[in-house]
Amino acid sequence: MPYICSIILVLNSFDARIGKEDILFKKGSAVLIDYNLKDFFSSNIDHVMIVDVEEKTVNDFFKSNTLSPFSVRRFYPAYLMVECEDFSLLKNLIACLNCDGRTVDFVRNQISLACLAILSSEKIVQSFLFGCLNSLGSKVKAIIHTDISAAWRLCDISSRLYLSESLLKRKLKHEGLSFSKLILEERMVMAERLLSYNLYSVGKVAEICGYENTSYFVSVFRRYFGVPPHQYSSRFFLEKDMMSRDTF
Repeated sequence: MPYICSIILVLNSFDARIGKEDILFKKGSAVLIDYNLKDFFSSNIDHVMIVDVEEKTVNDFFKSNTLSPFSVRRFYPAYLMVECEDFSLLKNLIACLNCDGRTVDFVRNQISLACLAILSSEKIVQSFLFGCLNSLGSKVKAIIHTDISAAWRLCDISSRLYLSESLLKRKLKHEGLSFSKLILEERMVMAERLLSYNLYSVGKVAEICGYENTSYFVSVFRRYFGVPPHQYSSRFFLEKDMMSRDTF
């Protein structure tokens, strides 16, 4: 997946010009910036630490963090300065990402998610990250995750994105997607995750994922994964147990 934004840690204060604006970047602050604009910091490379963030990481962030209804706007800033309370921790995490290019993708993604989590104490960070998403499908998914159990209609999503229903449908079709397909996919991904926790009954998982009728949920789950929820859960823990045995 492509990079869509960058996290920049300011190690020493400096001035930089972005567009027509001269900005003072203060030591100890963090900056979120559109990936295409990070070159504005190239002349100050000795004063910053930079890590690039993939769209997949931002997608995963919104699956784990509920998007505030106020995060969806018509326009988004090109950069965002964030007061970072855990600067030293963020600095160490970014150092881990930059020190070894051989780090497996899963680990890099998890470290990047931790970086975003540190910065996301400010709600405006969610808005900025939402604005960075290139794919309309990704934006629709983020909105769905504000309440995965809601009976979402196309008009609910289109109004939040300031689009007509017909334009939203056309744009999703251009990406090879449909609204119903996105709803189904996100609910099934959530169901899969909840079942892996082994904390909820099938009925409760159905309720959380927006299905009033448990039998219908079981039917949908079976069509999607090829097995019913209870069998899927049993298989998951059997495979997990076998993997742990192989480790020893």
